[in-house]
Amino acid sequence: MADINYTTLDWELCKKVADLLAICFPDMPIEDQYTQEELEEVAEVFPEGTIVALNGDQVVGMGTGIFTNLNFEQLPMTENELLYKDNEVINHDSNGDYYYGSDMAVHPQFRGRGIGRQIYNRRKAIVTDNNKLGFAAAAVLPGYADYKRTHDIHTYLEMVKRKEVFDSTLSMQMRNGFQVIKPIKDFFTYPQSDNWAALILWENPNLVVDQS
Repeated sequence: MADINYTTLDWELCKKVADLLAICFPDMPIEDQYTQEELEEVAEVFPEGTIVALNGDQVVGMGTGIFTNLNFEQLPMTENELLYKDNEVINHDSNGDYYYGSDMAVHPQFRGRGIGRQIYNRRKAIVTDNNKLGFAAAAVLPGYADYKRTHDIHTYLEMVKRKEVFDSTLSMQMRNGFQVIKPIKDFFTYPQSDNWAALILWENPNLVVDQS
């Protein structure tokens, strides 16, 4: 297998990135996924916020995000409301306190090869290089599909945190240093978990606080 290379988003990659998201999340409604046109806007506004993994010219992984201000107790009702302003312009604020990671995907044929970790490491570097408070995200919970009829969401998350249950998304994120803040409902559509997700946070360990 050729070496995996990592780059940031540009216009030429937008269609391939959108195609990868469709492959990785076939059950997610189109309105909850980035389109090529939306990714082109991301590439124009904040290209360095999106990391793309390439096997030759094939996009095999990606992770995108924006800088924004977040109040974890008063999140917008949906992820789209967080990501977009009323006029559907991307809600990136270079002065925002947090990097919010909105999408993360690795092609099914390339999983288990450390690509996800490499993408996360590069996104963490965006946080530290820009002295942001942390890296927040809403984690899908594919593993909850097997437990939702017998366990409430709080119990399930505690089981994952205690490593009694493996969740293919959340467990990986916790291994990457994320902590679970709380469960959130209907932030986006994800039928496997009855639209439950987990709000997660990686705090910047190198944060420099302005004393002036």
